[in-house]
Amino acid sequence: MNVRTVIAALFVAAAVLVAPPLAQAGAADPGSYFVSGQLGLNYYIKSTTSEDSEVEGMDLLFAPRVLYFPTRGIGIGGEANLYMYSNYSKQTNLAVGPRVAYYLRPEGSRYARGCCLTPFLGRSSFWMPFFGVSAMYLMNRDSYSGGPSSTSSGYRVRAGLGAAPMIGEHGTAFLELGFQTQSLKRSGTSQTSNKIYLEGGFGAFLFK
Repeated sequence: MNVRTVIAALFVAAAVLVAPPLAQAGAADPGSYFVSGQLGLNYYIKSTTSEDSEVEGMDLLFAPRVLYFPTRGIGIGGEANLYMYSNYSKQTNLAVGPRVAYYLRPEGSRYARGCCLTPFLGRSSFWMPFFGVSAMYLMNRDSYSGGPSSTSSGYRVRAGLGAAPMIGEHGTAFLELGFQTQSLKRSGTSQTSNKIYLEGGFGAFLFK
């Protein structure tokens, strides 16, 4: 069974387990869904100083998410990360696993409105702060020009805090600041790395 088949099976299973009939009133209300995707792109410039690496390259991260809200503000679902890096070698890793998030959705007049962004976001816009945690199984593949490729596996955990200002009744363009830690087992040893990330993306709340 290949990686794509495994990912498809996991998301189908998650959808079946958390998919009761849709009967809700708004974003992050019981019975609603949230689908989103965020994209990150970095280009590494070749350095001429002796203390820095002279390697240049580019990496790309795509992170789709799906959440279902069984109760107001609390979403459960899954996240996938596709990461690719290329220079003299190529690295591709894929992470997939469950996600839990809390969206602050206060009542009526307590909404934090879009204020000066109203002309762009719409009169019904409001800021929706959120916090989320994802724990994923990580699969990695390294390949080198003219050499053999190697595979490894491990885990990745991401925890982030952000805001998802509503665009109309369903859409959002969100920003998230978070911490990521991951570990890969290579040649019998575990290699752990940590980073702080700032990512943005687009999403939609699905409800009747």
